[in-house]
Amino acid sequence: YTQKQLYDVVSNIDDYHLFIPFCTNSEVLKTQYIDRRTKILTAVLGVGFQGFSETYVSEVTCERPCFVQAIASSDALFKHLVTTWKFTPHEEFPSTHCNLDFSLDFEFASSIHAQVANVFFDQVNELIVTAFEERCIQIYGPSINLQDIDDE
Repeated sequence: YTQKQLYDVVSNIDDYHLFIPFCTNSEVLKTQYIDRRTKILTAVLGVGFQGFSETYVSEVTCERPCFVQAIASSDALFKHLVTTWKFTPHEEFPSTHCNLDFSLDFEFASSIHAQVANVFFDQVNELIVTAFEERCIQIYGPSINLQDIDDE
């Protein structure tokens, strides 16, 4: 997928509850435009997993089409949570592909949440990544395999 396509899916927080597992609510409360390419969103997300149900607020910086970073407010759920998506054009095929650098840094405020996360983190992370991939397919169709391009 292109840099713009991935950016559009990741920055569309209002739709997260439609496709991300365990996301029960997603809503942008406020949008502040910094310039033509940059905006800062205040968003609330609801999550439910294994009997837990929580909401948290994040400040999300979106720099079109290359960067999305969400920083959760310190609250009862997280001591800290920073999610960063960086999209750069693919060197050989910038019009059809991009490189994705994704990082997630978090610490739960509650030891109970931390224990549940330790047990299920890899599975949940895989489900969420798959959900974004499937959302791209749903919106844009199947991606073009780079190996197929190289074979031509």
